[in-house]
Amino acid sequence: MTTSDNNASISPEEIDRRRKAMAKAVWSARMEGFGTPDAESEALSELWITGQINHEEMENRRMALVMDHVREYGH
Repeated sequence: MTTSDNNASISPEEIDRRRKAMAKAVWSARMEGFGTPDAESEALSELWITGQINHEEMENRRMALVMDHVREYGH
């Protein structure tokens, strides 16, 4: 697991900024008809919000979730 964002270095203001950014992204996706994130995606987002993983790691893990879904369901 990549952890170049150190949880101790993430200020409460940065956590708040990230939480708001993620809420905006979720809202936007819902408005575009993509639905709401599942529990795995929400947990992954929380790791980034709190600085336990960096943005690149979050995106890599999110892509892995998408690919798992495609392999399982074929779309």
